[in-house]
Amino acid sequence: MNVTSSQWRDNPRLAQWLAAQEEAFSAWRQATAGTWDFSPASLDRLEEVLMSRYASAEEAEAAHEDPFMTVAVWYLGETVRRAHPDAVWSCSPTPGEGLYARTTPLLTYAVETLDDDVREEIEEREEEYDEILPLRDPTEDIQALHVSDRHLREALEEFAEFQEYLDSAAG
Repeated sequence: MNVTSSQWRDNPRLAQWLAAQEEAFSAWRQATAGTWDFSPASLDRLEEVLMSRYASAEEAEAAHEDPFMTVAVWYLGETVRRAHPDAVWSCSPTPGEGLYARTTPLLTYAVETLDDDVREEIEEREEEYDEILPLRDPTEDIQALHVSDRHLREALEEFAEFQEYLDSAAG
């Protein structure tokens, strides 16, 4: 079972996490003040809030289960999902263990919505380690703000690039 499978997109663990973040968003929005409209421009503001709240990548990583951080993760993901309606949340139905376990919700693409030729090309390219299917971990995106020159808007760009690929494959 992989991150693009329907079991990763439709499971109680993910549904509960999404509902909890959506419910907590109102209080989070009031605590941070300003406009939170899920627009791409709001990601710059989210970045500023996170950089001022967490002084290092270690602090951000340590806070990965704090309500403020989980709503920020959800907000980033929802902004991507709303800008790219084919983006979907995905999460392991059971928490994993170990260094490479996928424990936090991700954003990807529902491959079954693609036509057979595109799915086949994606599979062939992935066999050659040329992965084109978008896969973002908003938690990692936030934690990476302190250790690289990355920005939260890059999550949007990956889905835009994939849409360009789909458009060119169609025709």
